[in-house]
Amino acid sequence: MRFQRIIQIPLFIVFVLLILLASHPVPEYLEVDVFLRLDPLISLGSMAATRAFIPKAALALLVLLCALLLGRIFCGYICPMGATIDFADKLLLRKKPEENSPERDGAYRHFKYLFLAGLAGSAVLGISWVFFFSPLSLATRFFSLVVQPVIMLFGNFLLDAARPLLIHVGLDHLAMVHWAMPRYNTNMFVAFFVFGILSFGLIRPRFWCRNLCPAGAIVALFSMRPFFRRTVSDQCSRCGRCARECPMGAISESFTLTSYSECVACLRCREICPEKAISFKWSGNPDSAKAAVNLSRRKILKAGAVGMAGAAVTMTGLKHLHGGEEPRPLKSSNLIRPPGALPEVEFQARCVRCGECSKACPTNTLQPVWLVAGISGLFSPCVTPRIGGCEQECNLCGRVCPTGAIRPIDIQEKIFAKIGTARIIKSRCIAWEQDRKCLICDEICPYNAITSRLAADHPVTVPVIDEKRCNGCGYCENKCPVEGESAIVVESAGEIRLSKGSYRKEAERLGLIFHSEAGQEDHVFEDPQKTLPPGFEESR
Repeated sequence: MRFQRIIQIPLFIVFVLLILLASHPVPEYLEVDVFLRLDPLISLGSMAATRAFIPKAALALLVLLCALLLGRIFCGYICPMGATIDFADKLLLRKKPEENSPERDGAYRHFKYLFLAGLAGSAVLGISWVFFFSPLSLATRFFSLVVQPVIMLFGNFLLDAARPLLIHVGLDHLAMVHWAMPRYNTNMFVAFFVFGILSFGLIRPRFWCRNLCPAGAIVALFSMRPFFRRTVSDQCSRCGRCARECPMGAISESFTLTSYSECVACLRCREICPEKAISFKWSGNPDSAKAAVNLSRRKILKAGAVGMAGAAVTMTGLKHLHGGEEPRPLKSSNLIRPPGALPEVEFQARCVRCGECSKACPTNTLQPVWLVAGISGLFSPCVTPRIGGCEQECNLCGRVCPTGAIRPIDIQEKIFAKIGTARIIKSRCIAWEQDRKCLICDEICPYNAITSRLAADHPVTVPVIDEKRCNGCGYCENKCPVEGESAIVVESAGEIRLSKGSYRKEAERLGLIFHSEAGQEDHVFEDPQKTLPPGFEESR
């Protein structure tokens, strides 16, 4: 097996395992988001958009240091998107290109630098688009939201087919196995987007890495003159096999010069050289470097200006009115962010839409959104109570977020991180509208915010919400038995979004109460003169 594969395959397996392990409960010592924090585009892009240093994302600076010493080994060995592309290129069975040198195959190589300049231009105005181009964000989103649910779906099909046989042979415990398959919004778009990237392999191997990936552009800028580099001895017979086989097209037509900003140090050329004339070693001849892409300052400035213009258009869009901006009524009432989410402007700038929080959510309530938060909020996570409530004993979304867009708060503090307030749609409620007894929302509320009360002109108790006790967890909406839209819905009104500081103190300042005495229920009567039906007694 090639040396590159010996390193690349185990690291890819670790990446997949960390995605699988990003489920409740996750051990405190396990950093399941470590690969995301290695992406320099995520790190630098998020810091630029928020104009703040993000310690959790600073791990990517080590990747850039390694690029100075070893070249683009991140792209060749560590990046799971690169490993996925390598595997897809093998499946495509494309014929090896005859012209694969920087001179003949460089028409699109400058695009990645232009994309990087455009992203930098948008970040100047505080708009982050890195989630469209970050290889780690794309790979995490693809394997979390697309691949794993599909595998679980087919796994359940196989288990269902094999269940009679398993029972027949006495494996009853195995016959009872059934995976709770999560479902995600935007998964079809993610699938087609990534498959589109992989299909570029029909044109050239690693087409995305060569020409389009802005994260690769950042690493390439630090890899112009690595200390560990390819060198060619006088034994070279100029057979050209190395240039034809190079997956990045980094070897020049002379076969001795190398574009180090494109070389991923895969060692393929050394392994196939019939004369053993190629070696990778420290230092080397400084004249052995092929000139990088010839990109004018004017093109860079134009790309940056396009990025700024795109950000400006986004910021003047109607649905971009969020956070503390006016007019507040234009903000969607069902845009409920996870507990610990930063204020909206900062949240959108930091969130890289990797899908890690959605994958980790045990109730499947965190879903990527389309345009409910404007185009700048595309694919960002939103609590969807009708799918599931926000679990009290879970704080994984903050722990797995690689940029701190969701603050990593402990369980005791999370209780006070109010994400919204429930309200009852009386025209749909079984008790309010149909005078039929229903206590589900009262019984399911973990914060004792809903009580069953007798109201005038109603023969049965009806649910009433104490907004100061409601955390917005959404279990009432999730469990409401009404078909279709729930009769009790959670809206973002009253949410607490803090960049720093204590949620507990903020909740106390607002007079909120997020606890209840075990076994105590409140029954309050709106009409004290009303005669109680038989069997009802007022609780004191």
